[in-house]
Amino acid sequence: MSAVFIILALLGFAFVILIHELGHFVFAKWAGVRVEVFSIGFGPRLVGWKRGDTDYRIALLPLGGYVKMLGQEDLPENQEQVDQAPRDSYLAKSAWWRAVILIGGVLFNFLSSYLILIALAAWGMPVVKPVVGEVAGETTTLNGERVPSAAARLGLRPGDEVLAVNGEKVRGFDDLQVAVLMSATRPLRFTVRRAGQVVELDGGGDVRPVYDSNVGAHVLGVQQAASNRIAEVAGAAADGPRAGERVVALDGQPLAAGTTGQDIQQRLGLAYGRPLRLGLAAADGSTREVAVTAGGQSGGHAFGLPVRIGRLFRGAPAEAAGVLPGDAVAAVDGVRVADVEHCLALVRSGLDRAGRVELTLVRAGAERVVTVPGLELAGRLRLGVELGAVAQGHLPLIPPGLDGGKGALAEAGLQTGDAIIAIADAEPGKPRGVVAVRGGERVLVPLSPEAHRLAQVADRPGRVMRWLGNKGQPSLYERLIGARVEACTDAEGRALGSPVTGAVVVRKSDGTPDTVDLSPLGAAAAPLIAALREGDWITAQALGPTGAPALEVVRGAGRDLLRLAVTPRPTGVAMDFAIETTPYRLDGPGEAFAIANRSTQVMIWRSLTFIPRFFRPAEQGGLDANKQLQGPIGIFSALKGTAEHFGFDSFLRLVALIGLNLVLVNLLPIPITDGGQLVILGVESVIRRPLPASLRNALAYAGLALVVALMLYVTSLDVMRRL
Repeated sequence: MSAVFIILALLGFAFVILIHELGHFVFAKWAGVRVEVFSIGFGPRLVGWKRGDTDYRIALLPLGGYVKMLGQEDLPENQEQVDQAPRDSYLAKSAWWRAVILIGGVLFNFLSSYLILIALAAWGMPVVKPVVGEVAGETTTLNGERVPSAAARLGLRPGDEVLAVNGEKVRGFDDLQVAVLMSATRPLRFTVRRAGQVVELDGGGDVRPVYDSNVGAHVLGVQQAASNRIAEVAGAAADGPRAGERVVALDGQPLAAGTTGQDIQQRLGLAYGRPLRLGLAAADGSTREVAVTAGGQSGGHAFGLPVRIGRLFRGAPAEAAGVLPGDAVAAVDGVRVADVEHCLALVRSGLDRAGRVELTLVRAGAERVVTVPGLELAGRLRLGVELGAVAQGHLPLIPPGLDGGKGALAEAGLQTGDAIIAIADAEPGKPRGVVAVRGGERVLVPLSPEAHRLAQVADRPGRVMRWLGNKGQPSLYERLIGARVEACTDAEGRALGSPVTGAVVVRKSDGTPDTVDLSPLGAAAAPLIAALREGDWITAQALGPTGAPALEVVRGAGRDLLRLAVTPRPTGVAMDFAIETTPYRLDGPGEAFAIANRSTQVMIWRSLTFIPRFFRPAEQGGLDANKQLQGPIGIFSALKGTAEHFGFDSFLRLVALIGLNLVLVNLLPIPITDGGQLVILGVESVIRRPLPASLRNALAYAGLALVVALMLYVTSLDVMRRL
């Protein structure tokens, strides 16, 4: 079936090119110009036929197309040569006719895209509803700092339907994204429908999108709402839920209309580890009920890893309650915690029930109990801390199983105070080899934020470079963690603790020695070397009590290693839910033109305004070209994915938008594009003579070099994203 969507994507790509070249062809014929070649693609001819004077062909490289007209490539030195050109030559035609022929391609692209959009709007434009599925509490900035997201500051909540952004009507989720992208550093004002009421949100009048380094643009910090249709399912029996079915009831209670996939995930999370009944509806309308055990998204129950507090959110009540980064969570409201997902379920349940939870924390081997009120964020009470599984490093406790008996770690023979050095890869559901050390003391070696950043830097070559033998370089963390310190030296090989820069000689758990040069850390290498001792096991990255980065070290454990096998427990059923489109219903016949006009404005005029932003810094609304631009491979993948997951109407809409984008690209004043040729034609009309052939050749080669360089750049981005 995938082959069908690949062919459909190729046809969509070819359609946009065909329409463009057809525009040139039609106006050339109208003007009486002989067309010698009509080609879809560049390079050697694959197939085709000749009719009249024209060779119609499909060429090897499907990256565009061209129409070759008689005399188009001639470069006359004077007006006399123009006057002597054959009557059916492009060169013999008036400047007005040549301009019409040049603009014919973009005109056809524009008209075809506009008509497709009008037809789709009249039929029911496929849109993802502008409903908020989830609100991110924080966003990662360019320097790695975590700050409150714009959505959280505005007061957006899951389930809000966005009606307008800064006074501009929003019809689909893509309208919302474009509005935020256009706003960049300007304040945001939202109009939403919440529980049937229209609400205005401006967060005090000075809430702006936050630049997210992971996206390369200013973002709002929301997820679009998923539907109740299952996209993927894991851990289900043969008669369990299947991809494509819809969840319509939980434990016999029908779900309300408009229940989002995120809502279902929340309810499944609250039932983590417990049996429940799912009501399912198939595409043919048939319904059934299945019994499942609710599983989490991380599969944490498989190994029952301890839960540790990570970073605290700004203003979180947990800080006032005495919770510190690095604390381990032993119990929630008196129930012993089995793993991260179990902990989250207990916390959510406690906050929903009482607005607070009682946490039993383990710090330095001792237990203490604190009461933490919920932090309201985006309409939901949250704990206000990051919770993470201790997958490597010192084990502050050994969690029980979900049934209260022994957990997977205890059954493997691990004890509180052991430190996991390495975990071997294994097939899902199979036992995993664990290497650990017993005894010793947990010590945290503080690192500066800059040293932490530098220690994470690794050289990750793409697949092609790996095939050529470039294995890259692991980060300093990867080389140090899971190893035993043999000695610390300076740059001249002098021993433990001497000068500022140096190296750490370590031995991995498999006996492999390694001399790790710490000079990339600069001045931060000295305190790290001074803090390490011979015989230390470097076990994990960690956070200190203040939330600052640190290296976790186990000191005094000796050389003896435990080699154990941890058998995973069943993880229960986990599901992901699909994003779906729905037909947009028009307020009136005239709105179809408003939709087409807006799409045209966004894809041509507003896209043009984005170009300067690729050259601006982030604080001035800049965009990261490496993360925002797509080339032919990316466009083809988008066409295939849209056809496969959203249907033919969404596919047609994307084809129309690509056609409008081609209008913009072809009108750019680059010598080999239609826009560049129009500029040259305009100059020649003003000076009333042809430009010198040498100048036109130079401009053509410069334009070709620019286009080829840009094509290689965006194609390389497409390739690197897929390696």
